[in-house]
Amino acid sequence: MSITSNPESSANEMMEAILPDPSMSTTILKIANSAFFGLPREVSTIEKAVMVLGFDEIKNIVLGKAVFNSFKQFNDENKKSIDDFWAHSFTCGLAAKILAERINLSPSEMFTAGLIHDIGKLAMLITFPSNYLHLLNTSDNSTFTSCGQELELFSICHDNVAHKILNRWLFPQQLLLAVGYHHRPLETDDSPLLPSVIQIADIISHIFFKSKGMSTLDHKAVMLNFCPEIFDFWQKLDLPCSSDEVNTWFKLLQESHDRDTAILTIFSS
Repeated sequence: MSITSNPESSANEMMEAILPDPSMSTTILKIANSAFFGLPREVSTIEKAVMVLGFDEIKNIVLGKAVFNSFKQFNDENKKSIDDFWAHSFTCGLAAKILAERINLSPSEMFTAGLIHDIGKLAMLITFPSNYLHLLNTSDNSTFTSCGQELELFSICHDNVAHKILNRWLFPQQLLLAVGYHHRPLETDDSPLLPSVIQIADIISHIFFKSKGMSTLDHKAVMLNFCPEIFDFWQKLDLPCSSDEVNTWFKLLQESHDRDTAILTIFSS
């Protein structure tokens, strides 16, 4: 983590850290050769992966895999809850990547932020296994009630928990902001755009699963029920968020979800 958190780290230092770890090396090569990146030629070595994808892309794969590796200790009783958790988180990552591509942010960084945005929930589940599992299974995430319930029961919200964990793990500042403020992006004066992307992607992911089978849906009208202030914020920055644009986000997400779902299996293996 010290290498990924240091902006002066080199590609050689990254390779030296990755090569002794067969699991991490395999994950990087599988993702590099997937449709997610769409490279014209097969990438067969870590050296070539770093050369072709670049330091930042490899760094974000490493960070995502490291989070998965840190939260593998759940028993079979929790399997459905955890599978649903990661399905939502992965779809949030895909949505965040789409948004980033359309407003000139780093797609891989926003994908990673979306992928790990709710890890505070897993930490709370480990700490409060009975009480938090009940909350995870019964809270209506689509209406974003979980934060209020968490504050009432545990005096802390999962985004704050995630911020503390990632800070301790020396994650880059951009990811700390994007994840740690994704339910309150306008509360930070330092790059509120980053957590606003994750908040919007989070909502998109929830709507994506709940609206399956619905042929017609005014996606923006639904999203305005959750975060009207974020759309106001985006409009002030002259960022695209018209009804047609929002519908395009969902169209691109469906295509990406159909194409890239294998990435989730790679991360979790």
